[in-house]
Amino acid sequence: MIQSTLIHLLVLCCFVPIATAESTPTDTADKTQAIVDDFASSEHPVRTARRGEWLFENHEATCVADLKLFKQFNNHGPILTWPYRFSEGTVEMEIKPVDCQRVVFTLNGDGHVFRVTLADEREEAPAGKSRVPNRLIAWATKSSKQNKGDTIVPDGMPNLPAVNNQWVKLKLDVDGDIAKLRIGDFESEIKHPALAREKTNVTITFAFGKMSVRNVRIQ
Repeated sequence: MIQSTLIHLLVLCCFVPIATAESTPTDTADKTQAIVDDFASSEHPVRTARRGEWLFENHEATCVADLKLFKQFNNHGPILTWPYRFSEGTVEMEIKPVDCQRVVFTLNGDGHVFRVTLADEREEAPAGKSRVPNRLIAWATKSSKQNKGDTIVPDGMPNLPAVNNQWVKLKLDVDGDIAKLRIGDFESEIKHPALAREKTNVTITFAFGKMSVRNVRIQ
């Protein structure tokens, strides 16, 4: 009787670890929930707002660039950041730039991964001509002073004057090394090895002028 009981316990011990491993497959264990930010409050579980006085009203985040802070942060303007680990997925938000010199949307991981820059390159721009051109940049490997990334300029990509003082939807769908980019009515498909890299945070920043952001979703 005792021998039979011991054999029964040994059998159970052998099968329990296998059942546990099968119930938590490695391909889903580390998935991150979608981030939704409607700016109902200045507080959010993951979002940070820096380099300026961001106001949160009417489900919008708004900031007016401060020249002193711009210089203090080595020519970097107000920024919103959401940490999120993903390789494939969708990032979308609505932005309203007003007399900005540039607006920069970036996916970062091990260094910069992918960037969208909307710029005002006119000589008569309110804040002066942007020294950063209207473009996309993709980094197939970790960004550095030596690795400036690949510049991409899709046909018809809008610049800042084209969207000034308007609510414009910015959306990026990433599937492997291909992404579909939407800025307002503009749409373009981009293929680049950078897009398949792991991303760990999403940022939107701007220089000069004022910008509002609303309806952020990352999944």
